[in-house]
Amino acid sequence: MPVTNSNRQGIVDPLTALLFSAAAAGEGMSQEACRTLPIFDGHQRYDLKLAFKRMDKVTAEKGYAGPVVVCSVSYEPIAGHRANIPLIKYLSEGREMEIALAPIAGTRLVAPFRLSVVSMLANLMIEANRFETIMAPAPAGTPPNVAHPSDISPTRGDGVDERCVEARSGLVVCQEVPEPAPKRR
Repeated sequence: MPVTNSNRQGIVDPLTALLFSAAAAGEGMSQEACRTLPIFDGHQRYDLKLAFKRMDKVTAEKGYAGPVVVCSVSYEPIAGHRANIPLIKYLSEGREMEIALAPIAGTRLVAPFRLSVVSMLANLMIEANRFETIMAPAPAGTPPNVAHPSDISPTRGDGVDERCVEARSGLVVCQEVPEPAPKRR
């Protein structure tokens, strides 16, 4: 089924779908974090349906330790997919998948901490071993709710340089700046 213009309305891209609002301010973690995510990846339109399963506690090796909302995940292809592709067929058959969502400090956002998929052959679990958030004020003169790139942040205590970007939500996402490659002679 081809993707239509109506399939492209009210959607999010896969990366944006990983960060979404959990609850109103002050409510903390709640089952409202589990909901349907309408996703368009540039080729396919599908829904990831998250349904509340339970509250759990997690501890990263570095960073976050506390409650997470655990949701079951079901994949529903909408348009742009080929039903004969094994992965599409596999995912749409209602596999046992779940995602644990952890709060991002200082925001009303949650992000995946753990993803698990159960199958007859093997179980897959992807879990964060480091889950840290750093809140930084916006530079003076930055209009509200506008993402902006920053310069390289000061070196962290461990000697690593980072490049940070602040999203409209106020969340600052940082990535390590790789060392430049040595010049060849």
